Amino acid sequence: MKKKELREKYKKLRSELSNKLQHELSEIVVKHLLDNFELTGKNVSCFVPIRRFQEINTWLIMDNVETDFYLPVIDANDALKHVRYEGKDKLKETPWGILEPQSGQEIETSGIDIVLVPMLAINKQGYRVGYGKGYYDKFLAGCRPDCVFVGLYQFETFEIIDDLNAFDIPLHHCIMPDGLHTFKK
Repeated sequence: MKKKELREKYKKLRSELSNKLQHELSEIVVKHLLDNFELTGKNVSCFVPIRRFQEINTWLIMDNVETDFYLPVIDANDALKHVRYEGKDKLKETPWGILEPQSGQEIETSGIDIVLVPMLAINKQGYRVGYGKGYYDKFLAGCRPDCVFVGLYQFETFEIIDDLNAFDIPLHHCIMPDGLHTFKK
Protein backbone atom coordinates (compact mmCIF):
# COMPACT_ATOMS: atom_id res chain seq x y z
CA MET A 1 0.00 0.00 0.00
CA LYS A 2 1.02 3.59 -0.44
CA LYS A 3 1.69 5.76 2.60
CA LYS A 4 -1.49 7.78 2.15
CA GLU A 5 -3.61 4.61 2.20
CA LEU A 6 -1.73 3.27 5.23
CA ARG A 7 -2.29 6.56 7.08
CA GLU A 8 -6.02 6.34 6.44
CA LYS A 9 -6.16 2.65 7.41
CA TYR A 10 -4.28 3.04 10.70
CA LYS A 11 -5.95 6.29 11.72
CA LYS A 12 -9.25 4.45 11.31
CA LEU A 13 -8.02 1.38 13.23
CA ARG A 14 -6.76 3.57 16.06
CA SER A 15 -10.02 5.52 16.21
CA GLU A 16 -11.85 2.21 16.70
CA LEU A 17 -9.78 1.28 19.77
CA SER A 18 -11.66 1.70 23.02
CA ASN A 19 -9.97 3.89 25.62
CA LYS A 20 -9.54 0.80 27.78
CA LEU A 21 -7.84 -1.22 25.04
CA GLN A 22 -5.67 1.75 24.04
CA HIS A 23 -4.55 2.09 27.66
CA GLU A 24 -3.81 -1.65 27.92
CA LEU A 25 -1.80 -1.60 24.67
CA SER A 26 0.16 1.41 25.90
CA GLU A 27 0.98 -0.35 29.17
CA ILE A 28 2.18 -3.46 27.31
CA VAL A 29 4.34 -1.48 24.86
CA VAL A 30 5.86 0.65 27.64
CA LYS A 31 6.64 -2.47 29.70
CA HIS A 32 8.46 -4.02 26.71
CA LEU A 33 10.35 -0.77 26.19
CA LEU A 34 11.50 -0.57 29.80
CA ASP A 35 12.39 -4.29 29.84
CA ASN A 36 14.63 -3.86 26.79
CA PHE A 37 16.15 -0.37 27.06
CA GLU A 38 17.88 1.45 29.88
CA LEU A 39 16.66 5.05 29.67
CA THR A 40 18.11 6.28 32.97
CA GLY A 41 21.09 8.54 32.43
CA LYS A 42 20.25 9.08 28.75
CA ASN A 43 18.99 12.08 26.85
CA VAL A 44 15.71 10.78 25.44
CA SER A 45 13.60 12.41 22.75
CA CYS A 46 10.02 11.51 23.61
CA PHE A 47 6.83 12.57 21.88
CA VAL A 48 3.83 13.73 23.88
CA PRO A 49 0.87 11.55 22.86
CA ILE A 50 -1.80 13.28 20.83
CA ARG A 51 -5.00 12.13 22.46
CA ARG A 52 -7.21 12.43 19.38
CA PHE A 53 -4.78 10.21 17.43
CA GLN A 54 -4.80 7.45 20.09
CA GLU A 55 -0.98 7.38 20.21
CA ILE A 56 0.94 5.22 22.67
CA ASN A 57 0.65 6.89 26.07
CA THR A 58 4.21 8.10 26.65
CA TRP A 59 3.18 9.71 29.95
CA LEU A 60 3.63 6.18 31.32
CA ILE A 61 7.32 6.61 30.50
CA MET A 62 7.86 10.26 31.39
CA ASP A 63 5.99 9.97 34.71
CA ASN A 64 7.90 6.88 35.84
CA VAL A 65 11.47 7.04 34.53
CA GLU A 66 14.02 9.44 35.96
CA THR A 67 16.06 10.73 33.05
CA ASP A 68 16.30 13.80 30.85
CA PHE A 69 13.40 13.82 28.40
CA TYR A 70 13.37 16.27 25.53
CA LEU A 71 10.16 17.04 23.69
CA PRO A 72 9.93 17.92 20.00
CA VAL A 73 8.83 21.40 19.06
CA ILE A 74 8.37 22.66 15.51
CA ASP A 75 10.61 25.70 15.15
CA ALA A 76 10.41 28.77 12.91
CA ASN A 77 12.30 26.88 10.18
CA ASP A 78 9.62 24.14 10.14
CA ALA A 79 12.01 21.62 11.71
CA LEU A 80 12.01 19.74 15.01
CA LYS A 81 14.01 21.18 17.85
CA HIS A 82 14.02 19.56 21.28
CA VAL A 83 13.32 21.27 24.60
CA ARG A 84 13.85 19.70 28.02
CA TYR A 85 10.67 18.41 29.65
CA GLU A 86 10.17 20.15 32.99
CA GLY A 87 6.65 19.02 33.90
CA LYS A 88 3.14 19.00 32.50
CA ASP A 89 2.46 22.44 33.95
CA LYS A 90 5.12 23.90 31.60
CA LEU A 91 3.37 22.62 28.45
CA LYS A 92 0.95 24.54 26.29
CA GLU A 93 -1.41 23.16 23.67
CA THR A 94 -0.76 24.33 20.11
CA PRO A 95 -3.58 25.07 17.65
CA TRP A 96 -3.02 21.50 16.32
CA GLY A 97 -3.74 20.01 19.75
CA ILE A 98 -0.12 19.11 20.53
CA LEU A 99 1.33 19.84 23.97
CA GLU A 100 4.71 21.58 23.67
CA PRO A 101 7.07 23.30 26.08
CA GLN A 102 6.95 27.05 25.52
CA SER A 103 10.46 27.62 26.81
CA GLY A 104 13.31 25.72 28.38
CA GLN A 105 16.71 24.26 27.74
CA GLU A 106 17.21 23.12 24.16
CA ILE A 107 19.48 20.24 23.25
CA GLU A 108 21.46 19.87 20.05
CA THR A 109 20.45 16.89 17.95
CA SER A 110 23.91 15.44 18.58
CA GLY A 111 23.16 15.30 22.31
CA ILE A 112 20.25 12.89 22.02
CA ASP A 113 20.91 9.22 22.83
CA ILE A 114 17.53 7.59 22.19
CA VAL A 115 14.57 8.74 20.09
CA LEU A 116 11.11 7.35 20.84
CA VAL A 117 9.28 7.70 17.54
CA PRO A 118 5.52 7.88 16.89
CA MET A 119 4.14 6.04 13.86
CA LEU A 120 1.08 4.80 12.07
CA ALA A 121 2.56 1.76 10.30
CA ILE A 122 5.89 -0.01 9.81
CA ASN A 123 7.45 -2.52 7.42
CA LYS A 124 9.78 -5.46 8.08
CA GLN A 125 12.85 -3.33 7.34
CA GLY A 126 11.98 -0.72 9.99
CA TYR A 127 10.65 1.97 7.67
CA ARG A 128 7.70 3.72 9.23
CA VAL A 129 4.73 5.71 8.04
CA GLY A 130 4.17 8.85 10.06
CA TYR A 131 1.71 11.67 9.61
CA GLY A 132 3.19 12.83 6.31
CA LYS A 133 5.05 16.02 7.10
CA GLY A 134 8.52 14.45 7.20
CA TYR A 135 9.54 16.10 10.48
CA TYR A 136 10.90 12.93 12.06
CA ASP A 137 12.77 11.73 8.96
CA LYS A 138 14.55 15.09 8.71
CA PHE A 139 15.34 15.02 12.41
CA LEU A 140 16.54 11.38 12.45
CA ALA A 141 18.81 12.05 9.45
CA GLY A 142 20.72 14.56 11.60
CA CYS A 143 21.21 12.32 14.64
CA ARG A 144 24.54 10.76 15.63
CA PRO A 145 25.31 7.33 14.15
CA ASP A 146 25.03 5.70 17.60
CA CYS A 147 21.69 7.31 18.47
CA VAL A 148 19.01 4.61 18.83
CA PHE A 149 15.63 5.02 17.10
CA VAL A 150 12.78 3.11 18.76
CA GLY A 151 9.25 3.10 17.38
CA LEU A 152 6.27 2.67 19.69
CA TYR A 153 3.37 0.91 17.98
CA GLN A 154 -0.04 -0.47 19.04
CA PHE A 155 -0.41 -3.14 16.40
CA GLU A 156 1.37 -6.43 15.67
CA THR A 157 1.47 -6.15 11.89
CA PHE A 158 4.08 -5.23 9.32
CA GLU A 159 2.97 -3.56 6.14
CA ILE A 160 4.35 -3.30 2.62
CA ILE A 161 5.07 0.35 1.92
CA ASP A 162 5.04 0.84 -1.85
CA ASP A 163 6.29 4.40 -2.02
CA LEU A 164 9.42 4.61 0.14
CA ASN A 165 11.89 7.27 -0.94
CA ALA A 166 15.48 8.32 -0.28
CA PHE A 167 14.40 10.60 2.58
CA ASP A 168 12.78 7.82 4.62
CA ILE A 169 14.91 6.83 7.62
CA PRO A 170 14.53 3.31 9.06
CA LEU A 171 14.22 2.68 12.79
CA HIS A 172 16.60 0.42 14.68
CA HIS A 173 13.85 -1.13 16.81
CA CYS A 174 10.09 -1.16 17.18
CA ILE A 175 8.16 -2.06 20.31
CA MET A 176 4.83 -3.75 19.60
CA PRO A 177 2.41 -5.53 21.91
CA ASP A 178 4.13 -8.82 21.03
CA GLY A 179 7.56 -7.46 22.05
CA LEU A 180 10.76 -6.00 20.66
CA HIS A 181 11.52 -6.12 16.94
CA THR A 182 15.03 -5.25 15.78
CA PHE A 183 15.89 -4.30 12.20
CA LYS A 184 19.15 -4.82 10.30
CA LYS A 185 21.16 -1.72 9.50
